Amino acid sequence: MVEPEFLPLRGEDREAKARANKAAGYRCSQQIGCSFAEELGEDMGRLIRLGMPFGSGMGRGQVCGCVVGGLQVLGLRFAPASVADKAARKVLTRKQNAFLQAFEARHGSIICRELTAHARQGGAVEAGGSFFAGSCIGLMVSASHLLEDLLADDSTADREREKEADA
Repeated sequence: MVEPEFLPLRGEDREAKARANKAAGYRCSQQIGCSFAEELGEDMGRLIRLGMPFGSGMGRGQVCGCVVGGLQVLGLRFAPASVADKAARKVLTRKQNAFLQAFEARHGSIICRELTAHARQGGAVEAGGSFFAGSCIGLMVSASHLLEDLLADDSTADREREKEADA
């Protein structure tokens, strides 16, 4: 079985890439995680498997798959290998809070069923018969932009500031 081509949600034409990926079968959480695979030095197949159960709000309309995928990316990038590394944990906590706050401020929620409610009420159904197909595209584009900004921050400088604050 050949894996459908994945187009990372980076650079130009993110919306078109998200639509193509959705049509190929990639879920929101997978699109976010896989978009940063190369930068994180992660195996695409591993991220596809990791993100699979989190689409459609974990299949229950709970936390948005874009948010879960974003938190996975931040964890892979900023989480320490040791739970004892308090400085790195503080950096991750700050990054995850910034991501969650920015996403919620832009979209009003991090809950899938709340984010997609307008699509359900309006009967917005795209090709393939899913209201998720249309309503999630903007969320994926937004999450990818937010993550790029957070990943661009210098984590080494963040950790040094945290260590100094603990001293």
